[in-house]
Amino acid sequence: MSFIQLLQRSYKAIFNPPDRGSKENAVRFGLLGASTIAPIALIGPAKSHPEAIVVAVAARDRGRAEEYAKKHQIPIIHDSYQDLLNDQSINAVYIALPNGLHYEWALRCLQAGKHVLLEKPATSNAIDAENLFQHPLATAVNAPIIQEAFHYQFHPAWQAFLSEVRRAGSLKAVHCTQTIPRGALAPDDIRFQFELGGGCLMDVGTYALSAVRQVLNRVSVEVVDVTYRVLENTKEGELSEGQVDQYIAASLRTRDGKIATIAADISSSFEWPSFLPKAWRLNIPSPTMPMCQAILEEVSVDALPEYDDAEHLIQRTVTIWNYIVPVVWHRIDISERHRIVKEGRDVKVWKDTRYLKAYNWLENEELAEVYEDWWTTWRCQLEEFIHLVKGRRGSGIRVDAQESIAQMTVIDDIYRKTGLKIRPSSSYKLPCT
Repeated sequence: MSFIQLLQRSYKAIFNPPDRGSKENAVRFGLLGASTIAPIALIGPAKSHPEAIVVAVAARDRGRAEEYAKKHQIPIIHDSYQDLLNDQSINAVYIALPNGLHYEWALRCLQAGKHVLLEKPATSNAIDAENLFQHPLATAVNAPIIQEAFHYQFHPAWQAFLSEVRRAGSLKAVHCTQTIPRGALAPDDIRFQFELGGGCLMDVGTYALSAVRQVLNRVSVEVVDVTYRVLENTKEGELSEGQVDQYIAASLRTRDGKIATIAADISSSFEWPSFLPKAWRLNIPSPTMPMCQAILEEVSVDALPEYDDAEHLIQRTVTIWNYIVPVVWHRIDISERHRIVKEGRDVKVWKDTRYLKAYNWLENEELAEVYEDWWTTWRCQLEEFIHLVKGRRGSGIRVDAQESIAQMTVIDDIYRKTGLKIRPSSSYKLPCT
């Protein structure tokens, strides 16, 4: 039955999202860039949202935009990005341009009075993030909404995982990984271009970093250790020579001693760093499956009747598999390692594990009536973005300006620890008006 449900969810989410509503009062989106992610991230989700519609696109050249518009049934084609921003019929803009262009075009969108759904990472570095999110155009009363598109955070599966972590006790450590198999990306992919904000940490690595920071309640962290592998086929003298990370793993520490580790690879050969837990490395179900694991502090609980003269200790571990695309399949493992200790020795040790799935909200009936189990993370994100634009609360989940700046700050700190250059700042300056 679960396999049939998987097929039903996938078909509805990817191939046949239902058309909802007349769209009369919809937020009208324009796309900057004929990107491969937009059909998944916005075009598809908007079809099933009664208050969202994609009406325009602009690309590097008009021919590319025309081809894209025809394929995705987008009615308006603009000759340039700026022409799209000048279109008064557009309320919001989805930016899925190369990372190095995010700052300029997000700022231009705000100047044009457009709400912005901005692909991650928000900018190329922390300075650009501060300049963008703290700009008067973004902070003024009634300023347009600008939100970084960390879509996974909006799905009930991720929120169920966080709830299980919070109720399990005091956090000890958190680990997260995400990879792209070797050969999946073309050699000239923008992810490999330093000047456009490329690099593994700026791509899948930013998901892993965001995830562990969520588990840590977004507190500040110190970068303790980093290992990495750089792209080797750049030409001598190029700006990107020796600067583009294909693989990166980092160990982070909070002020109160909690440990976070991330490992990410955009050309993965499935080799994992030694500082990741051995038991986890041996039991990973799939080397390409995104995962996040929280390890809680061991705690003392009530003694068992048969061991009333011994101490009963429990250590909980909560793991979510496939948190990036949970609509297809995901699983949350809640494991408890029990130890009966007497006079400093283990008398008995065992482990109990229960499994959880959350295609819809488990603990919020009001939201569960609105959300549907075939919704992708991107559809959930759109739901909450529209609530923001319309001035409604929704689920209350947000990726706010402070979070986006903090995320880029840690990315810069990791690059500093490696000795690699921080991705270059935008040269764009907003014209005086």
